[in-house]
Amino acid sequence: MIQIKDKALCCGCTACSSVCPKNCITMAEDNEGFLYPSVDVENCIDCGMCKRVCPIKKEIPSDSFQKSFVARIDDDEVLMNSSSGGAFTALSRFAIDSGFTVYGGAYNECFDVVHESAKTNEEAKKFRGSKYVQSFLGDTFKQIKSQLNKGENVLFSGTPCQCAGLLSYLGKPYDNLITVDFVCHAVPSPKVWKLYREYLTKKYKSKIKSVNFRSKVYGYHCSSIKIDMENGKSQKLGLNTDMFLKSFFFNVSCRPSCYDCHFKTVNRVCDITVFDCWNITRFVSDKKDDDRGYSAVIIHSKKGADFFEKASTCLETHNADLDTLIKYDGKYAVKSIDYTKKREEYFRLVNMGLPIDEITKKVIPIKTKNRLMGKTKGFLYATGLMKIAQKLK
Repeated sequence: MIQIKDKALCCGCTACSSVCPKNCITMAEDNEGFLYPSVDVENCIDCGMCKRVCPIKKEIPSDSFQKSFVARIDDDEVLMNSSSGGAFTALSRFAIDSGFTVYGGAYNECFDVVHESAKTNEEAKKFRGSKYVQSFLGDTFKQIKSQLNKGENVLFSGTPCQCAGLLSYLGKPYDNLITVDFVCHAVPSPKVWKLYREYLTKKYKSKIKSVNFRSKVYGYHCSSIKIDMENGKSQKLGLNTDMFLKSFFFNVSCRPSCYDCHFKTVNRVCDITVFDCWNITRFVSDKKDDDRGYSAVIIHSKKGADFFEKASTCLETHNADLDTLIKYDGKYAVKSIDYTKKREEYFRLVNMGLPIDEITKKVIPIKTKNRLMGKTKGFLYATGLMKIAQKLK
């Protein structure tokens, strides 16, 4: 049976719980809010299947088939509501129009992040935009396997470890499956995300109406988390001024396995990888950066290449040198986040029951100059001074 003695060796992908023939493995939340397999030892038959499907214990094969592009969707509304260039929306649209079921991370009614399915383009809008929380997969892997075995087409999107977990669980290739992962910084704690939501509800005396982790309200290069409340109030803050973003990007709230991620590599088991292209002018010399965003895309399989070619009819695409793409825009495709000892203190205070604003003040205080900058962002953006500052930087 699988036993997680070192939490750095579990990414929470649910492959082990999904494959168990006796259904005696559940994903249980630990004191930091992350899910790990818990085995009902009385019903376990010790078949070893849970250990065999663990993606962390598997070598990632080197695939010689790789093509890379920068891309942008030709729909302005989609572009401005996407984290980067809207490439994933183009993929999901083509998939749905071709009869696929698309799976991805979405908010539920409480704004927890969960994996859901979509069979229409309207339903698939919920997948648009980054969600900086580890999604709850539930029985997603089992549902996908059932569909694939019936001959139905499926597109699955998720973190690199979730895609690797799904493919390991399935145990064999399926021609009717397309997998899309993204370059992620890491996954922060759903428990911390819940604390943050509780703080906002109390602060604004209202429930949350919508969340956009990568709003382009101040442009692509200065994206902010934008949270609208039901009472009409709104909050727009950056990674140096928002408590949740700061805990995430300063690496104090992330899953233990993210500090030595097994999946940080250019070679991936999925078909397609998407991520941000911050430096479009390096790849298209005659293109001005209009601060609206582009996507970087890496194709890892012939199947992925065929799918992308068909899906890219609504995309502006440019070939991009892979090494250059990784060097300037794909740092976290190959590099794990750095561990900080502040993480221990952060979660100690979380488990003491302190509110997130007090925890932030004690562990990762927000500097006064950053608060002032945050308050003047709207003025700087409206007057064009922000673009000048970005160029100088």
